[in-house]
Amino acid sequence: MDQQKIIAALEGRARRLGLTMSEVCRLANVHPTTFSRWKKSEKNPDPIGATVRLLNAIDATLAEREAKKPRNARKVAA
Repeated sequence: MDQQKIIAALEGRARRLGLTMSEVCRLANVHPTTFSRWKKSEKNPDPIGATVRLLNAIDATLAEREAKKPRNARKVAA
């Protein structure tokens, strides 16, 4: 998966949860400017070292929030 696809996927998940990437980064203990730098750079996120740890932290934070989000409940006709 290339950089822009990773970023777009993370942003899409955050958006569906009603969160900004700044909020997600804060929850994941990733500085928002780090994510911003990844978004602007053609070479990041490079899947090595600390970057993998930070991407995993963001992914885990989103997964935790997704698990807590209620599924679309079926509407019961009155």
